[in-house]
Amino acid sequence: MKVIRTCLAVAVAGLISVGSVAAQQPAAPPSEQERAKTPEPVSGELVSVAADTKTLVVKTSGDKEMTFNYTDQTEIAGADKGAAGLATAKGSMVTVHYTVRGTSNVAAKIEVHPKK
Repeated sequence: MKVIRTCLAVAVAGLISVGSVAAQQPAAPPSEQERAKTPEPVSGELVSVAADTKTLVVKTSGDKEMTFNYTDQTEIAGADKGAAGLATAKGSMVTVHYTVRGTSNVAAKIEVHPKK
């Protein structure tokens, strides 16, 4: 009787583990919406900087203007004094690496290129 009970317990345990492995599905590829959250960097002319709202406007090719928010964690390269130096860089070419959060473009890194 103990042997039958042991065999039955082993069989049930095996079925449970096989069932849980079969129930696992491979991870789905990221959706188009998720891929859009980290778009390609944008390059263009720095048009304006509003330090009070921590926003900047970049004019890209085709005269399209894009607005970006920046934070204290945004890496700023090529501008003297970091974010404070952005205001003096108006008219310079910049490259903005950003993510999309809701309807806002949030800059992760801003690269200011020297004026030619």
